[in-house]
Amino acid sequence: MKHVGNAYGRVTSLLRDYLRPLGMLCEAGPLRAMRELTAGIVLTGSVQLTNAARLFATTANQLAGAVERMGRHLSDESWDHRAWAAAVLAQQAALVDDDDLIPLDGTELAKPYARRMQYLCTIKDASRVGDPLVSGYWCWGAYHWGVTHDTLSPLMLRPYSSRQPDFRSENELIGRWFWTLREATGGRGIWLIDRGADRPEILSALLRVQRRWIVRVRQDRALLGPDGRVMSAGQWADWALANRNVRGNAVTLAVSLPPTDVPQFGTPPSLHLVVPTYTFLRNGKAERWLLLTCGLIGHHVGPRQVRYDYALRWRAEDGKRFLGQVCRVERFLTRSFLAVERMLWCATLAGGFLGHLQREEPEISGELQREVLYWDKDVVLPVYRLARGLHALTARRGPAATLAVNA
Repeated sequence: MKHVGNAYGRVTSLLRDYLRPLGMLCEAGPLRAMRELTAGIVLTGSVQLTNAARLFATTANQLAGAVERMGRHLSDESWDHRAWAAAVLAQQAALVDDDDLIPLDGTELAKPYARRMQYLCTIKDASRVGDPLVSGYWCWGAYHWGVTHDTLSPLMLRPYSSRQPDFRSENELIGRWFWTLREATGGRGIWLIDRGADRPEILSALLRVQRRWIVRVRQDRALLGPDGRVMSAGQWADWALANRNVRGNAVTLAVSLPPTDVPQFGTPPSLHLVVPTYTFLRNGKAERWLLLTCGLIGHHVGPRQVRYDYALRWRAEDGKRFLGQVCRVERFLTRSFLAVERMLWCATLAGGFLGHLQREEPEISGELQREVLYWDKDVVLPVYRLARGLHALTARRGPAATLAVNA
């Protein structure tokens, strides 16, 4: 690659500019440690403190001291990081436009061999064959898919455990985070949620919090149809396919959620069931999307756009791939749950910077694209491949060729 050193310097300078509004350019204290970890995630593809410290430590003693200092700040209970985390979320959310998509999805942080980490709970590790039950944490994520620039970045990554002292229920936590996300974005964006959100508590929270969303519902979800009858979503889908006109390879039906099933307050917004005319094969069985939408049909949006938007919900899978394959968030070594939470905010910030780099510095993105696998394919460069390009760039800049990324 040509001008590798210049590109590295430009990326480093841009990262400092990106972190400056958050007050993270200080020379001491926890914000310095958060800056160093964020730079480590961006430039080494790792959340391990040793790899972040190798970017600036030149001797073994400096390396050991830097790792100890960063770890101490990460788990320091005397520092209230909520104001900083709110500023990170506000900076990320400021880029969300009205028609941008916000996929919401959960993942797991598997620690199968951990024994002494704080608040460890039992999770299902979907990355392994058979989805075994292992030790670890759950993580709820919201991701921003910028329609105009085709960029993906995390907005919120919130870990949780059923063994936390203040844990009430997963639904209660998600409801709180809905409000946090709604306040940060000002209601902009279209939320996309998979079938796991088809629960009365989650649907009730969505009706209260967000004005535009798409949720894939189960076949047995009870819906109140236009004629006042209550039937399952699957039955209403069959009825609509037989009686409604097809538009955009789908049919639509005005529906509502029965108040006896889903708590509702005030006048509920208009809902529509969007049913594509085609099916998918899943595990050898034909399966059809049943999409419950709010604030979309009739507002310059038709069923074709709803189908297309929901198909992009899988960008949340790209976001989780960014966390797992690039940031390697499962390989954190701290025992403090508070440190895990702060580490995920640094990963959020790193992902936001990579999206910023892709939007604002397409020339650098073009250079980095030549450093990743499948560079010869004519596709939009996802943000996690951009991170891999940065990782390769770091390893080529002369003395940093010895950089050990052992996460």
